Amino acid sequence: MPQHDAPQSNDAPKYRIGDYREGGGYPVTSPAGTHAGHIYRWHRAWYAVPAGQPDSTRSKHVDRYQAAAHLCKILGTDTITGTPDAAEPVTVPHLRGLKPTPQNLTNAARALARLAELAWEPLEGYPGADNRWRMKCFCGWTGTRWWSHLRGRNNDNTPRPENRHEGCIPMAQHAETIARLYTPATTCSCSPDDSTAAHPTTPDSAAKVLKSVARARQSGNHPELNRLVTLLLGPCPAASVRAQALQEVAERSKKR
Repeated sequence: MPQHDAPQSNDAPKYRIGDYREGGGYPVTSPAGTHAGHIYRWHRAWYAVPAGQPDSTRSKHVDRYQAAAHLCKILGTDTITGTPDAAEPVTVPHLRGLKPTPQNLTNAARALARLAELAWEPLEGYPGADNRWRMKCFCGWTGTRWWSHLRGRNNDNTPRPENRHEGCIPMAQHAETIARLYTPATTCSCSPDDSTAAHPTTPDSAAKVLKSVARARQSGNHPELNRLVTLLLGPCPAASVRAQALQEVAERSKKR
């Protein structure tokens, strides 16, 4: 997003929102050039973090302009108004800021499988469809993309933009490169000697793992929860089949 002065009322603090900085959101500065902090979007809400403060002090707002105005309003004061319930859930593997619910796990499995099919390497956990996701291209480029763009419009499986990113290898070489890097499989061969470590690739086995996830969450057994989430979302040649199995489990649940 290019730097711009946002719509502001006459009595509102003046501010400027800068370009997105990976890992640091959008910086906010006053007209005098004083750094007020940064703002970022997370699941349809905007959060403001004062300069020099940890993310735990963030405050929640309805849009970027309100968030930026809040930072400038408290600039130079000792007023830090964080939102305790804005803290992200307990971290589990392959998810970023999302609870390991059946729906989130299914959505994440579908997204991670599609990234593998497109030869994108995720550099952090799945953050949801409408949040920036840091990943690496097969050409070595790293940056953030949105899963909602990569999955295509209305799930038509046509990623946007089709040229992946500025400076990537020619589009004519994409298919050949992906075919060289990605070999799909229908069964998991990651741990052939340990059935408890095999990634589920059938609806029945996926449903069994999901039930175990629910029990681990309820009991607070985080090591076991992490192990189970990794079975559902960890790298696997059969990631696409696993994602389809989880989707079938979800569809079964809707019919009940």
